[in-house]
Amino acid sequence: MRFKLTLPVAALLAISGVAAAQDQAAGGWRAMSYYNFQIPSTTDPLQTLVWPDVIREANAYVTTELKRSLGGKNALVTALASTYRDGSRTVIVSTALTRACDSGANDKGAEIEPSTCPLRIVTIENGKVTSIKSDTGCYTDHADPDLPAKNRNDSSYTRYDPIAGTISFRTTIGGRDVPSCARVYSLK
Repeated sequence: MRFKLTLPVAALLAISGVAAAQDQAAGGWRAMSYYNFQIPSTTDPLQTLVWPDVIREANAYVTTELKRSLGGKNALVTALASTYRDGSRTVIVSTALTRACDSGANDKGAEIEPSTCPLRIVTIENGKVTSIKSDTGCYTDHADPDLPAKNRNDSSYTRYDPIAGTISFRTTIGGRDVPSCARVYSLK
C-alpha cells in the first residue's frame, strides 16, 4: 500500500515518540514502546497515520456489535512502536493488538506466548508519508507486575539499518528469543 500525505515536519517532530527519536546508524536492538489509544488524538502519528482504520473498526465493533457507548474515548487498542530518524527521513514501525491478532493458547495451563498481529512500517520523508507497508509481527504484553516473574521483561525489539534499508524485528518471552518472531522488513 502506498500513500502520499502532507504533514508539516514541525508537527511531526513535536509529537512525543517522534521527537524522542534519534538519528540512528545501524546499531543495537531497541525495545518497542507501549501505546494505548483510548484517549483520541489528532496529533499522534500512530493514531492519525499508522492505525486510524484499526481504531475506527474497534470503535464500530464496540458501539455497533456490543452496543456500548465509548463516552468520547476510543475502544481498547494498544500498540508497540519504535521511531527512527535518519536525516530528513522518519521511520515508524508498529504492531497493534487488535481482534485480528492470533493470540495462541488461552487457558490457565498455557505458557505466555506472543500474539501475531498486524504490523505497519510508515516512512515519512520531508514531511510526506512516502510509504506504508503492512505485514504481521509479534506483539508481547508490556512490562506488567502482574505477569509471572520470568515474563516481566518480555518485549519486542527493533533495529534500523539505514545502509541496508531494513528494519529487523525480534521478540523475547521468558528471557528467550522466539524464533518465529524474528523478521527483517525491507523499506525499499
